[in-house]
Amino acid sequence: MKISVVLLIVCGMLCGCASVTRYNSHLNDVRSVESLRSDVDYVHRKLERLHPSLYRYISKEELDRKFDSLKLAITSPMTGRDFFFHLSPVVASVRQGHTRLFPPTRRLTKKEEEKVCRYGTSPLAHLHLGWFDRHLFLTQKVATDSILKPGTEILSMDSITPQQLFAKYEPTFASDGFNLTFHDRVFNKKFASYFYFEKGMRDSVACKVNYKGDERLVWLKQPELYSKKNLEKPLRTTETEKLKRRGLEKMKKIQGYDALSKTFSKNFRYENPDSSVVVFTIRDFVRGKYKRFYADSFSKIDSQKTKALIIDLRDNTGGNLSDIQCLYSYLTETDFHFVKPALVTSKTSLWHDDYFKVQSPAQFSLRILGTPGWMLYNSLTSLITHKKDDHYYFYYPPIWKKHPQINRFRGKVYVLINGCSFSASSIISANLKGSGRAVFVGEETGGAYNGCVAGEMPSFTLPGSKLKLSFGLLEVATPYSCSPDGRGIMPDVRIVPTLNDKLKGIDPELQWVLDDVCGKHVKSK
Repeated sequence: MKISVVLLIVCGMLCGCASVTRYNSHLNDVRSVESLRSDVDYVHRKLERLHPSLYRYISKEELDRKFDSLKLAITSPMTGRDFFFHLSPVVASVRQGHTRLFPPTRRLTKKEEEKVCRYGTSPLAHLHLGWFDRHLFLTQKVATDSILKPGTEILSMDSITPQQLFAKYEPTFASDGFNLTFHDRVFNKKFASYFYFEKGMRDSVACKVNYKGDERLVWLKQPELYSKKNLEKPLRTTETEKLKRRGLEKMKKIQGYDALSKTFSKNFRYENPDSSVVVFTIRDFVRGKYKRFYADSFSKIDSQKTKALIIDLRDNTGGNLSDIQCLYSYLTETDFHFVKPALVTSKTSLWHDDYFKVQSPAQFSLRILGTPGWMLYNSLTSLITHKKDDHYYFYYPPIWKKHPQINRFRGKVYVLINGCSFSASSIISANLKGSGRAVFVGEETGGAYNGCVAGEMPSFTLPGSKLKLSFGLLEVATPYSCSPDGRGIMPDVRIVPTLNDKLKGIDPELQWVLDDVCGKHVKSK
């Protein structure tokens, strides 16, 4: 039995490279009119059958009309890439940020994947950029380039302007509902990805830039994979250095770490010498051992008698429900239900996941071995899905009543938000806002106050064009809601940083909170 398993995995690995090559060779194939129209129907059927809140922000009549109009407009063959720009705006019209179509891209070899994880798809991935008034600026100094200075405007990259890139990709994705801040913020965050969709992987990029009226062409290059210093015989490591390295590795595991940006996912710091103000900077709810991080952090806060806690969720696009539920348990004073039972379309809708849809034969072999566990899980999901008032609801563990932590924080809580605070960031923000537990500073979140459609996020491959469609199978909502529907969590104090703030290293949202903690803000009568 063991020998058979090993042989199955080895055979899968040997076929992996051939699979990648075969897939990439057909990437630019021209698809027939019939197959493209069939793909339109395929997407329409999948959404109608499995999306639990499809007509929340658009009527059925309007969405049907859009799909029918698209089918009639397809009169000639085209590549999957061209088809993406026709179909994705229709999918985006659902106005659900987790419901997305993805452009076709090359599958990467294992070596290329390792390179991307470490260096990104191009030198643009290393830049700190700001999208202000439809212009793209460098906001921090580039470590590998002394020519580019903060405040430099990026006019073009390999002859593509940022404005062209925004105009091309902005219709292809959506926020939750009728949010007005998400598109600009997410473009700023995903800029390097959109450039990759256009140009593929790049070791160097020709950038036309403008600094204070001086236009020039500069070449941005990837950091060298192996410098001469790295090839030299390493010096003997001291015990102190070994301990320091072990401590850093431990921090990376607990706090989560992004190797590309060289930043921790979760950060804890005291903002003033007397430890009365603490700042949590949480960049995502995905990486790290969140239970350990929150337990350690709130233990320190409790021992220091901290008075104010600032939770920075700016540019946090979300993550795991269990992570934010754990964080909330340290902030509330009473027992709570974090989310409501999740709306689904049927007792078996959660079976339609992407368990067997993997890129390599090796991964597929491992999934085959885990099939019994997968079938057992699907059976359990059906058992805890019940029909009520002509709707099906999934009664999953996050809906159970939870208790606040013993060492919960009892001081004042502030939350910093912006248009890229999305998904899980908006779920915990809705709980904090609805319960009146926190003061919000910044701008409207990209995620909706009244919930989102996420949870299980399968990926469906369109048969003709081979594009990828992804959307949630669960409507996740908190016990709180607001009117009108379709807007994000609104700040109590609206502050939007300017380009000048970024260049001077000023954080106006954080500064407002610090002034408020010190009692510098006088309430108007």
